[in-house]
Amino acid sequence: MPDFNLLLVSRSSTWFQAVNGATQQLGGGDVVACCARDALARLAGTSSHYSHLLVDRNDAEGLLDELADLATEVASPDTDMIVLGAADNRHPHIRVISAATSQSVAEVLMASPPARNRPAMDLSELRAALDGAMIETRYQPIVRIADRRPVGLEALARLNHPERGTLLPGRFVPQIENAGLAAELTSLVSARAFADLAGPFLARRGLRMSVNFPLDVLLQPAALDRLEQQREAAGIAADRIIVELTESRPVDDIPTLRRSLERLRSQGYGAAIDDVGPAVPRLAPLLELPFTSLKLDKVVVQRVIESEEARTFLANTTGQAKARGLTVVAEGVETGAIWDQMQALGVDEIQGFLAARPLPVAAVPIWWDAWLGATP
Repeated sequence: MPDFNLLLVSRSSTWFQAVNGATQQLGGGDVVACCARDALARLAGTSSHYSHLLVDRNDAEGLLDELADLATEVASPDTDMIVLGAADNRHPHIRVISAATSQSVAEVLMASPPARNRPAMDLSELRAALDGAMIETRYQPIVRIADRRPVGLEALARLNHPERGTLLPGRFVPQIENAGLAAELTSLVSARAFADLAGPFLARRGLRMSVNFPLDVLLQPAALDRLEQQREAAGIAADRIIVELTESRPVDDIPTLRRSLERLRSQGYGAAIDDVGPAVPRLAPLLELPFTSLKLDKVVVQRVIESEEARTFLANTTGQAKARGLTVVAEGVETGAIWDQMQALGVDEIQGFLAARPLPVAAVPIWWDAWLGATP
């Protein structure tokens, strides 16, 4: 029998009894009932894993989209979302239980979840996505180790397809880059990130925003012109923006990259080397460029507990970066033990599921309150 750990968003005693009855019928399991805001805060981190999220549409408190997004972010093992009540055209990929009976709940719990790793989109679909409203932004918090305060967000792209559901970057970003469309995607994500940073959910929180620029895009003067235009249109100070260099290929033209970085720095932007791990070639020349921060790759960060090789790399790289005045950020921090190791190594900030998964903008204030409320 499967191991059921259910998160139920409903104030209805009828639904609660039906869900409890279904778990007993299927051999037992845990059911946690809570409000929508509490469910969102629970799903944002890694304190517990839920096999299923069941949301009563009548009690979603306007957060149904945000809850659906977070259920999608849980990649392995999956959290399967089920809506209690009427069907919803906006979420055709989410299953619905219309009748509050133990049998109807049990049938859905035992059914195979919808496939997430569907075939990638073809080029025409990707162009249509960039021209339309399918590209959306999510924001993963970055937290300072010294006092556990949120200090920033990284803007991440999602593709919300009307039939396939929400696609994570691995399902569409490589295709976009290979098709020469990376500048269009970067511009779209940056514009939305800046608008959200100036918007009602984030404006007063003093956070900085990190946006990803592939190397090919960062080297384009026109792309930097667009960045400056978007920032000015949003009314955001440049020192609240960090441009992260994502290395999908090695850096061969150091002088041209230096000119791009010097332009960014002269305008007040921060600049980060992203995904730094043992496989990154020619790190030493990059550290001589005018970056302001370095982000440690999540794969090597997550090996820090069991691997002496990983600890040595992280210690050496952190030391080199800090000697040059760079802020060091560790990605992929998912446990308290990894947090402690990063603190011992002198890392400044962390990003990862221990703090929060990538969040829709409306969920950031809810996560913020829950995180700070749990901070000693």
